[in-house]
Amino acid sequence: MHPILFRIGTFEIRTWGVLVLTALLAGIFWVAREAKKSGYNPDDIIDIGTWIVIMGIVGARVFYVLYHPSEFADNPLLAFAVWRGGMVFFGGFLFALVTGIILIKKKGLPLWQVADWTAPAFALGMFIGRWGCFFNGCCYGHPTGSACGVSFKPGSPAFAEYGPMRLHPTQLYESFGNLIILFILLFVRKKYRLHDGALFGLYMILGPMVRFIDDFFRAYDPGAYLFGLPLTVNQWISIGLMIFGAWLLFFKKDTQTEQ
Repeated sequence: MHPILFRIGTFEIRTWGVLVLTALLAGIFWVAREAKKSGYNPDDIIDIGTWIVIMGIVGARVFYVLYHPSEFADNPLLAFAVWRGGMVFFGGFLFALVTGIILIKKKGLPLWQVADWTAPAFALGMFIGRWGCFFNGCCYGHPTGSACGVSFKPGSPAFAEYGPMRLHPTQLYESFGNLIILFILLFVRKKYRLHDGALFGLYMILGPMVRFIDDFFRAYDPGAYLFGLPLTVNQWISIGLMIFGAWLLFFKKDTQTEQ
């Protein structure tokens, strides 16, 4: 793993930060391109995307701190050190979703069309961003004796928890899962005529499904499980999002002219 991309004196550029920033920018410009192709002002998307990124980072970090309180017990100020890595996708997604809906409505853009533009962008961003988690050694899995297990370097959160033991590379499971989803979305969009919101609904089924499965291999604090069942908070959120996605895909009425 290579958590530090390079150093200039005492100044560090972390691989996690570079890859997550790359993922966010790739997502924004993907959606801006889709807006331009559909006759809308891409600058509106960039403005919205900037606020979505800010609020997404806040939400992702808030959820991470809530899920891993032991990491910040000795030094609570580390909760603000986002450059060290440590984010929860669903926390960022929920904060970004609310921010996006408010700003899309404010700009007068078609909500469900914009949602459809973001579906492949989410998959692309997750594919890139999870590599940052892998290089940082966070979001790691349980110990495994399988051939796919990897050992993380000293100084990483994974090494601090499990030492040199081989762990499931759950970051890469989710990354490649989203790459497959990206190809599925692009194929479906090209092959079928879908109502507004359907492509986003498909991602809301497939993306959370990947995360639901991935969480069975992820290492969590005991407090991450709810209702006395072996399901994490993220898995319960995944179930809710999959239900919402199914409604968008199969039951939502055609609203091609909806603004």
